[in-house]
Amino acid sequence: MNNQSLLFSSASARTKKTHILLMVLISISLGLTLGCNTKADRPDSALEEQGNLADSSITTSEWSISLNNAWARPTKAGMMSAAYFTMRNNGSVPDSLVRVSSNASKDVQIHLSYMNDGIMVMEEQPFVAIQPSEQIPFQPGGYHIMIIQPSMDMNEGDMISLSLFFNSGMIIEQTIQVGNPAM
Repeated sequence: MNNQSLLFSSASARTKKTHILLMVLISISLGLTLGCNTKADRPDSALEEQGNLADSSITTSEWSISLNNAWARPTKAGMMSAAYFTMRNNGSVPDSLVRVSSNASKDVQIHLSYMNDGIMVMEEQPFVAIQPSEQIPFQPGGYHIMIIQPSMDMNEGDMISLSLFFNSGMIIEQTIQVGNPAM
């Protein structure tokens, strides 16, 4: 092998190593950016509740969560919607809503809206803790379920399904009406 080809293969190997190292650094940076939300202006109650996740050994007789007055905002396919209800813990142990799914969209999230320095902020929540005898309203301007880009039109009077998953392992499946029945 002559000096020119040896020099070329060595430079090529260095270039490949540099590209691989660069890709690894970009992947790590992206993972940290997307995975770490250390937002300091989150309401104190959300941070305090983080230590109150339910024990996953809850028995069915101790667990009783109900949803009342559930409804979703009408929207067109591909636009945003939200679902609202009142969640009540009628049981004797705390639990936490940790995930929600729906037949209306592949992307459904738990959100909280709140005022921060005079500006309304909306932020995805990893969970919502609920203590025994506690009632938590999911309503405009507070906790709510975001239905991201529904795959279908959600017209007034239509019905969609929600599945609510709790830390205890319990699941509530409920069909809710599109449009506020109170109006």
